[in-house]
Amino acid sequence: MKIYNNIKDYFLNKEKRCNDYSNRFYIRSIKEDSSKDIEPDEIYLEPHKRDFFEIGVLLHNTVEIKIGEQTLQKRNNSLAIVSPYQTINYGKKPQKDDDEGYIIHFKATLFETLNNSYDVQNEFPFFKIHTLPLYQLADDDFTEILSIVKEIYQESRADKMHHLEIVRSLLLILLYKIKRITQNDDGIISMNRYDAIMAKFEQLIHASNNTFMAVKEYASMMNISPIYLSECVKKASGKSAQKVIIEYKIMSAKSLLHQKNRSITEVADILGFNEAANFNQFFKRNTGMTASQFRKK
Repeated sequence: MKIYNNIKDYFLNKEKRCNDYSNRFYIRSIKEDSSKDIEPDEIYLEPHKRDFFEIGVLLHNTVEIKIGEQTLQKRNNSLAIVSPYQTINYGKKPQKDDDEGYIIHFKATLFETLNNSYDVQNEFPFFKIHTLPLYQLADDDFTEILSIVKEIYQESRADKMHHLEIVRSLLLILLYKIKRITQNDDGIISMNRYDAIMAKFEQLIHASNNTFMAVKEYASMMNISPIYLSECVKKASGKSAQKVIIEYKIMSAKSLLHQKNRSITEVADILGFNEAANFNQFFKRNTGMTASQFRKK
């Protein structure tokens, strides 16, 4: 499956006026694309992946977009949030296209502190790995979000002093606003019961603060049986519940290993390993390299 890593060349992100900040950022207006009657390339109708984040701020949306196992259908005043390496493909534009909103693409390297994907996902749990967080916002919340996005759009096309710093700061403000609005998954739209279970499961893993539990413990917190939790996770993600926990544990391990002031022994202890050797074995089994090799790389 093709993986795209060039933001400026991706999908409809080709406008020369927009600063891409060394391929780390792009924002486009859906309405402006529609007014120019720009059609996406056929290659984007096929399932593919990207190595950057996406936030769709959608006033109106009619184009069907499939993300993972879910299809984004007609929505108003909603947010669609996609993490790197989630499978995505776009449907064809309808004949009557009155879609309106903004699409933001960015890489973690745009930021000075949260400069890798693991840190962004740790800080902003709405970037779930497996489920598509699709939020239907209240009018006041959506208006607040939209005003920030419009300012980002204008600033990214300005040739003024400090426009990079302003775009970076506004994007962080936007992410923290979304985090506050969605902190309890209020308003999340799920297509079915097992997607809702999957979203809650991922939320609990995020909230565990590097204390990863067994499947049965998460199931108990959700007042469902471990078997039912496992069935829902498998239907939603195609993976076992235990595999999802391991993926989040690896993500946290990588984030901690980026903090050079922490020893590998300290990282192992934070993640609940009795010995650094056990942690190294776990890390290598799931990544193909030792913790020391990852840190050097």
